[in-house]
Amino acid sequence: ENAQNFYGQSIGSLKTQVQNYRSQLEQFSQQLPEDSQAQVQEMIDSYIELESAMDQAAQDTGVQDQMEQAAQQTQQQIQQAAGGEAQQAQDAAGQATDQAQQAAGQATDQAGQVAGQATDQAGQVAGQAQEAAGGAAQQAQDTAGQVTDQAGQVAGQAQEAVGGLTGGGQQEGGGGPLGGVTDQVGQVAGQAQDTVGQATDQAGQVAGQAQEAAGGAAQQAQDTAGQAAQQGQQAAGQAAQQAGGGQQQGGGQQQGGGQQQPNATQAAQQKAQQMGVDLSQVEGSGADGRITVRDVQSAANQQ
Repeated sequence: ENAQNFYGQSIGSLKTQVQNYRSQLEQFSQQLPEDSQAQVQEMIDSYIELESAMDQAAQDTGVQDQMEQAAQQTQQQIQQAAGGEAQQAQDAAGQATDQAQQAAGQATDQAGQVAGQATDQAGQVAGQAQEAAGGAAQQAQDTAGQVTDQAGQVAGQAQEAVGGLTGGGQQEGGGGPLGGVTDQVGQVAGQAQDTVGQATDQAGQVAGQAQEAAGGAAQQAQDTAGQAAQQGQQAAGQAAQQAGGGQQQGGGQQQGGGQQQPNATQAAQQKAQQMGVDLSQVEGSGADGRITVRDVQSAANQQ
């Protein structure tokens, strides 16, 4: 009895392995051109004959139950191993997604820091430019005030000199030379006023140029800060898209496993069309209940 049990279990285990090999060969055959499928079909038929021989041997020795039980156990072990590999793949995909999300978060933080630093630098540059403009304008105004004071002093001194000469000339009875002095004093006063006007204009130009320079520096600093912030946001968005892409790929793999398709080989489907057999009414004997050509033939014989 122990020998029969061992014999039945070994046949059942071998039968399951042969069925899995045949199923893989059938899947491979579907990817080949039609002129090459005939050769592969001969190999598949040899697997089918081997399975039939095992069934006949189990029936002759009376170990069908042991064989079927061993076949189911072997199939369960194969499915468990496949499920473990699938779980490992899903875990790896989840870890990759988490890493991508962390990278996206770090990129976003770095982008914010860069944008903040650029904004701070822009504010400092703008403040320095405004201070420089204010200092230049103040210096120009101070210079204009000093020139104005000097011009006033020169004009006052000239008027005093004219007054002194006028008084002395009237007492002596001569007035011709004093008219020339008066004209010279007027020219000196006019030149002093022109100098004051020029100094004031120059001061205004210097102040305007300083303000324009301050505005340009502030604008450049703001543009630089905006570009840095935009680049940081783009980097963060790309990282987030990569993270989202990993999730979509993982989801697509899970969804692909849930689609229902005819669990039959291509050769079995062609045979069913030729013999008018409904595959939904046929129970498959292949790996994972896959319908084979032999199953189609058996169903056709029972009709």
